[in-house]
Amino acid sequence: MQLFILDRNPYRAVEMLADVHVRKMCLETAQILSAVMVINGNLLSENMPAIYNINHPVIRALQSTAKINYTLYYNWALQNEFLYRFEKKHKYYDLAEVYFEKLFVPSEHEDWSFFRNFKDFATETPDIVDAYREYYRFKKSIIRNWHYTKRKEPDFLL
Repeated sequence: MQLFILDRNPYRAVEMLADVHVRKMCLETAQILSAVMVINGNLLSENMPAIYNINHPVIRALQSTAKINYTLYYNWALQNEFLYRFEKKHKYYDLAEVYFEKLFVPSEHEDWSFFRNFKDFATETPDIVDAYREYYRFKKSIIRNWHYTKRKEPDFLL
């Protein structure tokens, strides 16, 4: 489970994802937001995905309004990117609005100290976007089915 912070703008970050990540992260991001809902004392509705692991490092890292809000926008962008690329709604498309209603709190503060828990990868890069882009280049080197439907591969990967 991972949020790929490939840009400070969540919509641009999601556009940079390969198809394989757009497909799987619709579910993973919904699971993350379901966990945040439970942590915040909200009940999950029957159509929300079960929580994968409430103690997962990504979920533990979402301890500020700014991080939760980024994840909400990221999830919304993912659902719309899935619709754009594959011309159908993901199973959790309609939940994006529900998560917003339950979890969004306006915040002017930006918090870029996202937890970096890169599996099998280490970086000393201090900028969070640059670090995630390094990690994404690493992921590209090990994933065979790396495609971009209706999008071009981001320049940082070329």
